[in-house]
Amino acid sequence: MEQIEVNILGRSYRLACAPDEKSELLAAVTLVDKKMQSLKESKKIAGADRIAVMAALQLAHEILAMKTGAHTNFFNEKNSIDSDEIRHRIESMSDMIDTVLAPQDQLF
Repeated sequence: MEQIEVNILGRSYRLACAPDEKSELLAAVTLVDKKMQSLKESKKIAGADRIAVMAALQLAHEILAMKTGAHTNFFNEKNSIDSDEIRHRIESMSDMIDTVLAPQDQLF
């Protein structure tokens, strides 16, 4: 196993991976970092833990949508990505998660 150091949302993490899986792991790190940076920049979500949860949920949703074929809704008639539809779905998911997590804010 190889040890690599990566940065996600400005924090450093040391990860172990097999040498033949390094490029895929680095691609995953880049994807997660970009997703988290995007959520942080939206300023709708505060706190690294909430950003991480939202990013994980959004990525999981995308994976499940691809498995079930629901991802076809992300493409317009020209077969290019419909960013408005994706943005709408992300905002909707963000609103639902904020609603669910709001009672937890009162605990602290």
